[in-house]
Order: sequence, then structure tokens, then C-alpha cells
Amino acid sequence: MATTTDGDRLGPVELLVIEFPRGQVSGAGFATMTELVDRGVIAVLDLEFVRRTEDGAIELVDVADAVADAPDDLGYLLGASSGLLDPDDIATVGESIEPGCLAGVLVFEHVWILPMADAVQAGGARVLAAARVDPADLVAALDRLEADDPADPADPRRDEGQVV
Repeated sequence: MATTTDGDRLGPVELLVIEFPRGQVSGAGFATMTELVDRGVIAVLDLEFVRRTEDGAIELVDVADAVADAPDDLGYLLGASSGLLDPDDIATVGESIEPGCLAGVLVFEHVWILPMADAVQAGGARVLAAARVDPADLVAALDRLEADDPADPADPRRDEGQVV
């Protein structure tokens, strides 16, 4: 876990870009993000919505216009446009989506990990590294392992107690 210069701790931070082909975020998807914030699982550090018009222009879209059935109280998102995403980031996202589509760009912190980090650090341990594993890479690794199938009864390692 990292500590900022003013002493605030940060959990792992991720960037997530989601394209919405219909040009609007579902209220249900937005409600799920809100629930994760309310439960203290994540903190929203930056949230932008980017639209690529039919003629290719790239524009920022207000959250209330981007989300179908947006809740009346979007107060927790005030200030979520923190500036972490700069104009170059917005342009890159806009160029990557199809004309007529909308993209949500979310920078979020995994705050759920902070109590665990505190507990292990209080015991004298320290977090040495944190890394994100792309789910596609994980699936590929699991597929390779399954292809090798070390749990195969004919595997000679089973007799040596190496495979359960």
C-alpha cells in the first residue's frame, strides 16, 4: 500500500474503461457501482463519460446525461472528476470507441484492502508488492494447467504425494 506525501494511505488503484454501444449507461450498472462505494469496497477517484459522435467528434458527457435513470443524489460523485484523467487520456478513450458510443472511464481505489494491510503491518509485516493480473491471462494460464492436467490419476507425481 502506498502513502501520499500528506500521510493518506492508498489501496491499489485501477483504471477501467467500458464502452456502451447504446450510448447510455444502464441504471442497474450504475447502482452496482454506487453500492460498492457505499459498502466501502471501492472509492471513486475519477469518473468521466466520453462520447464519440457519429461524425467522429469526441466530447465529455455529464453523468446525469450518461446514466439512464440516474439517481437524484449524485453528491458522492461531486469532485470525482479529479483531473487524474487528462485531455490526452480522454482523447485516447474517445478514439478507441465506435462512433455513436459512450465510454465510462473509472479510476477507482480498492479501499477494502486497507484494514487487512493495517492488520498485517501492525504485526510487523509489510506489503512488498501488489499487481493486477489480467483475467484473460489468468484464464489462459488455467487452460494451460488444465491441458497438462496434473490431477490425472496416471500422473506419476500422484504416487509421490505431489498432486492432490
